[in-house]
Amino acid sequence: MIKIAPLFAPALVLALTGCSLAPQYQRPEMELPQAWDATSSIAIQTRWWERFHDDTLNALVEEALANNRNIAQAMASVRQAQAALGMARDALLPVPSAAANGARTMARDASSPTALQHGGRNTNAFSGSLSASWTLDFWGKYWNASESARASLVATEAARDNVILTVAASTVESWFWLSAYTWQEEIAESVLKNREDSLVLYQNRFDNGQISEYDLLSIRANVETARNALASARIAKNAAETSLAVLLGRSPAEIMKKNNLKAPSSLMTSLPTTPALPSDLPSRLLEQRPDIRQAEANLQAANFDIGVARAEFFPSFSLTGLLGSASLELNELLRGANAYSALSGGLSLPLNFWTIKRGVDSAQAAKDSAVAAYELAVLNAFKDVRDALVQQQEYANSVQALTSQVEYLTKAVEHARTRYDSGFASYLDLLTSESNLFTAQQSLAAAHAQHLVSIAEVCLALGGGWQE
Repeated sequence: MIKIAPLFAPALVLALTGCSLAPQYQRPEMELPQAWDATSSIAIQTRWWERFHDDTLNALVEEALANNRNIAQAMASVRQAQAALGMARDALLPVPSAAANGARTMARDASSPTALQHGGRNTNAFSGSLSASWTLDFWGKYWNASESARASLVATEAARDNVILTVAASTVESWFWLSAYTWQEEIAESVLKNREDSLVLYQNRFDNGQISEYDLLSIRANVETARNALASARIAKNAAETSLAVLLGRSPAEIMKKNNLKAPSSLMTSLPTTPALPSDLPSRLLEQRPDIRQAEANLQAANFDIGVARAEFFPSFSLTGLLGSASLELNELLRGANAYSALSGGLSLPLNFWTIKRGVDSAQAAKDSAVAAYELAVLNAFKDVRDALVQQQEYANSVQALTSQVEYLTKAVEHARTRYDSGFASYLDLLTSESNLFTAQQSLAAAHAQHLVSIAEVCLALGGGWQE
């Protein structure tokens, strides 16, 4: 081995100083909103769901992050990408191997050439060797491949972060909708009970000839309307429960349990004031979105893949070194006199240039596709932020408007009932007022959920939140 090492030194220098045929990477330039300060920086609060100050919600998110199956799958993909990077880097190093052989020759005929050569005796032969083969990376093929694998690992890690962020946001949103559907269920139950009680009263009035059959039929239809609303609320509530159970990674047996996840309806109005966004959000804030980081890492990997494809045009050089020993007796195998060494080199020159050209064209097309994907990710990021900011503001206005509407309609129902009982209004007026109030109450519950969900969507659009 000492004799072979000096021969490897020049090749090592050449290999380590080999050129790279990959294009110089440049991030695609895009016109960003000028209203945003692109030079400032804002720290990101990764545990953004804690902004809602709900201990139950915090516990649910932690359970989802620990047990969600999508996250487990994403984590496994990261480990797979780490192994792929290790294998790509291994290609830059010599490949060692070891071999050992033993043979016994038995002479059955003393006059055979083999028997005469060895004096008519049975003979043994033993050998052992260590070898290393190395393909020199003159053109940066294996280096570019390892850099591509590194960028792919970064993309996979970003994809994992995106799954984590999405699971957290989905858990938060499912919890809010579960609370809203619980509220709608309670409203429907209360309205149905009041209308069933009223039906008994108005049935007696009809029997006594105090109201018309039209009024009685309208009252009965009103009861069925409330009963249908109650069924719809329970269907939506059950779907929210099961969706949340799947997000939490609950077992099938736990998913089949009824009412194993209960969100109080008071949650809709008991959460603190919505956190306000800074007025000077920087464009650079979106760079920490996992989907943008993933898109750019995929673009970098595609850029290195072009270098790998171009290197196929050039010849490849390989070196193989061997150090071994051979002996007729096993106990003499390690004697220095029985040792031998060898060094060989190889050259491979490709001739299928047309096929290699297609490979380069394919790699370039893959990069063009990655550029488009990156630009689309940035466009969608700004779209998500704008939509989320508008929804957060407008749903807050919607909640305020519906709250006032419910207050006004509550008073209107009281006046309509008084006027009906006094004979100054028809039952149709009372029925219309009650139906309007019921619809407004259901809409208010949904608007509260949409407002809270819009806050989560802002955090999701910004890649995890912001720091005031």
